[in-house]
Amino acid sequence: MARKKANDGVLATIERLTGKVPCPMYLRSALNKYLYQEQLFEGATAENTHGRRKQLGQLRGPDTDNLVRNLLDLDALFSGETTTVIDVVTGAIDANILNERLNDVEQSMQQRLDIYRYWLDRISSARSVLADPHLNLKVDRLDERLLAARNTEIPAIAPFALHALQVQEASEAKARTGLPSAAEFVSRADAYLALDDLANADRNACSAIEQDAACARGWFIRVAIALRRRQSAMRTFHRKRMEAQEFAEPFSGHERWANEQADESANDAWEHQQSLDAILPQAILHWPQNAGRREYGDLWKQVRNVFVGRMFSIAVHSVQRAGSREQWAHLNGLALEWELEHRKQPYASSSGLTGSSSFSAEETRAITKLLAVYDDKPQQFFDIIEGSRISTDFQLYHLRFALRMEGCDAHWAKLQAAVATSTLASQADNLMRDPTVAKLWQAHYCRHSHPAALVQSYAKWLKETQAQSNGHLRHSVLRQYAYLFHHQFVRRQFGLCGEVAAEALALFEGATALTGWFGWQPHPYDDSISMPLHQCRYWEYLAAVAAVEQRRKSEPLSAKAQAILDDESRWREAFSEQAKCFWTASMEYEEGCGEDWPEPPYGIDLRERENWAKEAQLLPYK
Repeated sequence: MARKKANDGVLATIERLTGKVPCPMYLRSALNKYLYQEQLFEGATAENTHGRRKQLGQLRGPDTDNLVRNLLDLDALFSGETTTVIDVVTGAIDANILNERLNDVEQSMQQRLDIYRYWLDRISSARSVLADPHLNLKVDRLDERLLAARNTEIPAIAPFALHALQVQEASEAKARTGLPSAAEFVSRADAYLALDDLANADRNACSAIEQDAACARGWFIRVAIALRRRQSAMRTFHRKRMEAQEFAEPFSGHERWANEQADESANDAWEHQQSLDAILPQAILHWPQNAGRREYGDLWKQVRNVFVGRMFSIAVHSVQRAGSREQWAHLNGLALEWELEHRKQPYASSSGLTGSSSFSAEETRAITKLLAVYDDKPQQFFDIIEGSRISTDFQLYHLRFALRMEGCDAHWAKLQAAVATSTLASQADNLMRDPTVAKLWQAHYCRHSHPAALVQSYAKWLKETQAQSNGHLRHSVLRQYAYLFHHQFVRRQFGLCGEVAAEALALFEGATALTGWFGWQPHPYDDSISMPLHQCRYWEYLAAVAAVEQRRKSEPLSAKAQAILDDESRWREAFSEQAKCFWTASMEYEEGCGEDWPEPPYGIDLRERENWAKEAQLLPYK
C-alpha cells in the first residue's frame, strides 16, 4: 500500500500553495535547499556535527506557508543564490549590500526585457524573411533583413545577446536545485559578461573561485572586468576634466560641476585600481592556456604589463611595504643614497634592515612565474614592435634585482642588447620620460659597467637624442646629468662628477641660463629640495664641488678642476648669487603654511674660504 502524503510534508505544502497536483518538481528541489537550515525551520540540521544527523525541518506552524512562499519567491528573484536568500529572510544582510543586489537584479531584468522585446518585435519579419525562397543564409546576413514591426525605440542589443541570455538562464535553472559547480558559475559569468552586465559577471566569477581557487576562467573574467571598469572611470575623468577646462565658462557652475564629476571619476578609478591590484597576481598565475599556449594573447600582454608596472611602482615607491626606508633603499640598490640622506636627517624610524620584502607571497610567485617565462623564451616574451618593450623589460629586470633572484647578469645582457638595437627616440621615451626609471637605469648601468664608460657612451647617447629633437630635450638631458652627478657623488667618485658637470655646461653653449622652462627640478631623493638645473652657475658650482672634493681625496686633477681651484677667489664671489647656484629647501607645517630657504648643494658652502681647504671634512648637508 502506498504511503499517504502528510499534510505538512513538502509535496503537500507546495501543492496546497500552488493549487497544482502533482507538485512541480522544480519547486520541490528549490524548497529542499532551505529545509536543512536551522535558522529557518524547527528541527532542521544542516551538518553531521556532534553526532547529529542531517535532518529536514518541520513545515508546521501558523506562518510556515508564508515562509515557504517567501523563500520560493526570493529564490527566483535572486536566481537561486541560497546564501543571499537566507541572509535576507533572517535579516543578516547589510542594507547597503541588499540595495546593491536589488539594483543588480533590476538591471539584469531590464536587460532581459530589452533582449526579448528586440526579438519579439521582429518575429513577424522573421516569418516572412525565412519564408523567402530567394534568401540564402550561407551568404545573406539575417539580422540586416529583419525589420522592427512596432517599437522602434527598443535599444540595440549586444551581438548574440539572446544566446548569452539562454545560457545564463539555463545555468540559473540548475542553481535552483542546488549549489552550482565552478564550471556552471563560470558559464553564467561568461553570459553576463557577453551582455555587459559586469556586476553579475564579477559576482558569479567570484563564486566560481570560491569553489575552485585555481579557476583560470574565473580569474580571467575578474581581471577583464577590473580593467574595463578602471578604463571606463579614467575615460570619464579625462572627458569631464576636458569639459571643465575647454568648454565651461571660468568660475561658472558648469565648470564646478564638471570638476566635481571628474573628481568622482578619479576616486572611482582609484578604487577600481585597488581591486585590480588584488586580482592581478592570481590572474598571472592562473591565466587560461590551451595546448601550453596562453589564450587571449593581446589581453595577456596588457595584464602582464600592468602587473609589472604596478609591482615596479610598489618596489620603488612603497617604503611602508619594505618596513623602513633603509630596507627600501637596500632592496633597490640605493644604500649609499640612503646613508647620505640619513646623515642629513637621522630619523630613527627610517633606519634598520628589516629583512622584509616589498611583495606579498602571491605577488612574489607571480613575478617568479613571469621571470621563468621570460628566461625560457626571451625572444617571444615581447613583441618586436611593442612600443613599451624596453621600459617593461627594465622594470621586470629591476623586480628580479629587488627580489635578489638568479639570472640578473644574463637578464641585463639581454636588456642591453634590446636597447642597442632600438631607436634613440624609443630609448628616450622608455628610459628618460619617467624620472624613477631614469635614476634606476643609470644606477644599474653603473653597477654593470665602469662609470667612465657611462659618462662617455651614455652621455653621448643623451646628446644624440637631444640633437635629433632639435634641442627640445636639453632640459631632460640636464635632469639626467643631475641624477648621474648625485649617483657618483654618494660613491665619492668626484673625478666622474666633474666630467658630468662639464658635459652639462657644454649644453648651455655660452648662455647663462636656459629659457622657456620652469627650471627648478626636485632633488633625486628628497622632494623637499629643488635644484636650479636651468642655471649655468649651478653647474659651475657642482664642478667646483667636485674639484674641491677630488683634491681632498688627493686624486689626480684634470686641467678643468685645477683651473677652478686656482681661481678660488673669483668663484667664491660668483657663488654669492644664491638664487642661481643654491638649492631651495622647503618645509610645510600642519597649519597649512610653510617656508623656503637657500641651501648649499651637498652642504658645501663654497662662499666660505675654509670649505676650499685641502683638509676640510665632508659634512652632511643640513
